[in-house]
Order: sequence, then structure tokens, then C-alpha cells
Amino acid sequence: MVQTSFSQQERIGYMDVIRVVACYMVAMIHVRFAFDLKTDSATQFYVTFLRPCVPFFIMISGALLLPIKYDTKTFFKKRFSRVLIPFLIWSVAYVFLPAPSKINFGGLENALTSSDLSPVVKSILMIPINFTWVNVHFWFMYTIIGLYLFMPVISPWIEKVSKKGLEAFLMIWAITTILFYAKIWFPQIHGVCDWNEFGMLYNFGGYLGYLVLGYYLRKYNTLSNLYSVGLGLILFIIGGYFTHRGLLFSLNHGDQMTWIAVEGQKVEFFINNLSINVVMMTAGLFMMLQKVSLKGVANRIMVELSKFSYAIFLVHYIVNIWILNYIGKGEGIGITSWLGQPLLALLVFIISYVIVKLLSYLPKSKYILG
Repeated sequence: MVQTSFSQQERIGYMDVIRVVACYMVAMIHVRFAFDLKTDSATQFYVTFLRPCVPFFIMISGALLLPIKYDTKTFFKKRFSRVLIPFLIWSVAYVFLPAPSKINFGGLENALTSSDLSPVVKSILMIPINFTWVNVHFWFMYTIIGLYLFMPVISPWIEKVSKKGLEAFLMIWAITTILFYAKIWFPQIHGVCDWNEFGMLYNFGGYLGYLVLGYYLRKYNTLSNLYSVGLGLILFIIGGYFTHRGLLFSLNHGDQMTWIAVEGQKVEFFINNLSINVVMMTAGLFMMLQKVSLKGVANRIMVELSKFSYAIFLVHYIVNIWILNYIGKGEGIGITSWLGQPLLALLVFIISYVIVKLLSYLPKSKYILG
């Protein structure tokens, strides 16, 4: 989703692979809405092991953009034209794109026939600030844009910090991902109160850690293929096990999770992107994919898909909505959901690629595709 500043050889080596895998994982996350998460074991499995998709995008940004190689004005200008403009255009477009249901977003017929246009107007005005019902599927783009704003601040530190300094930061960040669960038994441990929401480790928490982690692994993961893949697999399996067990507990014992007042947060609690188990999964899978080396036709295909990965992400949700509308609640597939979900995601991915490939021939297409 970001343009690499490294050599062509390194970019082709593994970053394109990680970017395309992340994009496909997002598509697969969204096709799961055709299946019943409560009862379908395949959906529960996929929801668990697809969690690294969003952190991947942030790690890619950290790996490819830090430290910033040019002045702040140029950096923001490049990010604005490549990421922000297409994001804003598609966020508005989703208000008017024809959709089978108003649940997901507006649809032109809904916007034009509604007696009250105020929700549509309010949502469009809100787009530059935060996501709404119109573009809720773009929620993490606001996080990435916020990290872009912070990159010039941490870039000088990144440029000078030693390996041990980075590891110290990542260690403190890891503690915040462990303390994420402390609220179950010790809600006061975060050090917040009615007049202060910012605890002791607040400024070390959040998605900033993934940004630094991406940079760290890009620069310092010099392990051999065998050791990197082996260690990565161990991290992925251990993190995935606890993530999956946590998801099952949330689904089967959500009524016991009295420490969470909002019902929707109960499913997400143990699979939160900022929990230690998801961090382990993400770091592990990243380390494995770093050692992937493609050649020939496979490499050319990966580079082509990577070039349009951001645009595929922007387009895929409307494709996903229409496909799921036709197949129904998992009834129109005719095959097991274990195979059906990956195939549906592949279908969404391919159709989205075809759409953005055709759009790429339009004049000034970079402003809508990135």
C-alpha cells in the first residue's frame, strides 16, 4: 500500500509478497460475513489466523518509509497524492455506489430517494475526520494517516537509534500489549483515572509499535532462511493458539465477560490487534514471508499485483458486498466453508484487480488508484 524507497531487488524480494498477502487477507476477512462466526469452525479458524492483515499494512509503512529520506513537505506531498487523495475519493464514492443493502453504505438510489439527506451529508463531511457508516471498512486508514503525521517526529530518532535502543522500545511496547489484558483482573493497573486517561505507558502503546517493528525486522532480521522461518512459525503458532482459544471463549462465554460493557467488543477482545498474541502472530508471519523469494513468472505476477494492491483494497469491498448478496448466508456456495471462503476471497481479489487494471488506463488514474 506504500511505495518502496529501497532498491528494486529488495522490493521484489519480499515486500511485494507481504503487501499482496495482506491485501488478500483483508478480502478474506470480509467474505467471512457470509458465514456464521458463532457456529462455523472454518470461519472461527480464518478469523483467528487472518488477524495480522491490518498490522501488516502498518509494518510495511514502517519498513519502507522510515527513516524519511526527504524533507517533511515532500514527504507529506507524496503521501497526500498517493494515499490520501484516492482514499478520500473512494470514501465519498461509497456513498453513491449502488449497493444491495443500506446496511453497509448508501447507494445512489438510497441517497437520491431518501426523504432525509442529513445522514448522507453528515457522513461526507465527517470523512476527512473519521470513518462513519459510509466507509467503516476503511477504519484503519485513519490510523495509518495519523502515523504518517507522526513519522517526521520519530524519523530523526529512528535514524540515530541503535539496535538495542529499538529493542528497548519494542520491549516496552510488548509490555503494553500484555497489560492490555490486565484490565480483566486489575483495571487500575493502567494508571488512569477520571481526570486523566493517559497512563504511564500510554505513549509507548498503540499501532506505533507496529511501525517500529516493521522497520526493525527489515533492518535487523539477518537470520538465515531456516531460522527466520522456524522462529516465525513458532511465534505464529503460539500466538494463533491463544488468539483462537480467546475467540472461542468470547463466542461461547461472552455473557461472563462482565468487564466489557459493549457487546460488540466482547468478540474482538481476545483477538485485538494490540494484544500480545496477535503481535506474536504478526511478527512471526512477517518473518516467514521475509524469506520468500520468487522468480520468473511468479515474481512478475506478484509485482503487478503489488503495484495495484492499494487500489484493490479500495475497490474490493463493493465487489465483496455484491458477491455475498448473490450467494446468501453461505447457502449459495455449494462447497465446504473451509474451501469456500478462500475461493470467495480469491474471486473478490481477481475481480477487483480487473476493475482497477481497467481504471488504470484512465487519464490521471493515479489520483483514484494511488
